[in-house]
Amino acid sequence: MTNLNLDTTQSTDQMIASVMPTLLNAIKEKAFVDGYKATDAEALGLVVSKFTQWDAGSILAVTSEALEDANFDDLAQQVDMLKR
Repeated sequence: MTNLNLDTTQSTDQMIASVMPTLLNAIKEKAFVDGYKATDAEALGLVVSKFTQWDAGSILAVTSEALEDANFDDLAQQVDMLKR
């Protein structure tokens, strides 16, 4: 059993850095076939798709927000166009 302890006094960057590697490693061990070396991107994609209940519009919204957060505003706008 893996426990995730979240220290809400940390910055969001610190919380993400302390929780995400553990979460993604657990997902990679549990969700993919034995012997397959899933990437962090694959595991995070699985988390996003399941969390959004496989709704394409919601998945695109998460993608757009991630791009905007990374200052790829033009790409975020292109993804937003796909939602229409």
